[in-house]
Amino acid sequence: MQSVFSLAVDPAGDGALLLGTGYGLLRATPDGMAQVITPPRAAITGIATDPNDPARLLLNGIDATGAAAGLLIFDQKTARWTATPGTQGENGSKLTSLSISRLDGERMAGIDKTIQLSTDGGLSWEPLATAPEETLAVALSGTSPSRIFAATVGGLMVSEDNGQSWQQSYPGDAPATVVTSLSGGRVAAYIYRTGLVMADEETLDWQVVGSGFQDRYLRALVEDPSSPETLYAVADTGAILLSRDGGATWISFEGSDLATPDRIAAGKVLYDDNCASCHGAGGIGEAPDDPEARDEFGFKAPALNDAMHAWHHSDAGLRATIHEGSPRNERMAAWQEVLSDEEIDSILAYVKSTWSIRSLACQGARHMACLGQ
Repeated sequence: MQSVFSLAVDPAGDGALLLGTGYGLLRATPDGMAQVITPPRAAITGIATDPNDPARLLLNGIDATGAAAGLLIFDQKTARWTATPGTQGENGSKLTSLSISRLDGERMAGIDKTIQLSTDGGLSWEPLATAPEETLAVALSGTSPSRIFAATVGGLMVSEDNGQSWQQSYPGDAPATVVTSLSGGRVAAYIYRTGLVMADEETLDWQVVGSGFQDRYLRALVEDPSSPETLYAVADTGAILLSRDGGATWISFEGSDLATPDRIAAGKVLYDDNCASCHGAGGIGEAPDDPEARDEFGFKAPALNDAMHAWHHSDAGLRATIHEGSPRNERMAAWQEVLSDEEIDSILAYVKSTWSIRSLACQGARHMACLGQ
């Protein structure tokens, strides 16, 4: 789903995410399921969790007529949405990249053609007189009331005077696709072809904390309010990624409830005992030098790592193949009488642990778009 524009951790605190999409607000869970939440009935272009009150969620979007759906505030305590007066209709703001200050919950930023600021909780918005061109994301500093970060096509920029002037923050002019303020006085950004970078705001000494994205990039990044080392991101493909170690390594959000170290370790043992004799150690395939190799029954066992096309299939598709077998070669028999569903899930968790971030971002139906890039 490439139309995922933004995300937030569900304030309910049960491991679900809220996704701002062209189809509305969706609630996604690690089992791969998603449901539309109404209201609002609009394309949700921006979501922000108030860092001062994680139960307070702000949305912005565009309705079916193309007009602004308005800035909507959800209060978990009352389970009600409230539309901010004056933000709807033709003259309302159509904001992306919503950011709420950690220093003042009434101070907000977003992008509508250019960077917009609000100092009254979203009741009114003013465009910056000076803003970097082609800004993709904006973030208000968590330590300074006058500092603003902007992720732009020309690089990561920072203003120390509330947007009156701008300087390069991360060295070089590679596109920065996302920037966000984190707890503990930290700030994170994604630099194309470099990876996830992070800095302490006191020094802004940027360090690469996560790489391996290859030609993929992030379009949204949030921190779990209850776990600062847990980060969620939207890849350019629309895939949702999860890091449990501050951005150093990433897994797919789909299936993340199964991708625990214990489950992956158990899956490796099961794989080695039941699958490696055909698919090779670590999933390199039966004939790694000849992916088209056949025997008298059909195609030889394919690689399950990044070398071939395992990542072209969804979790459900891969699980079904293990469960029911494959018509490509009768040697790939149905394992449903040998392995339990839990054991199959463990093998899948192990197989996916061998994939690159790019494969995770391109898994399933997304692979066709990725193959052309």
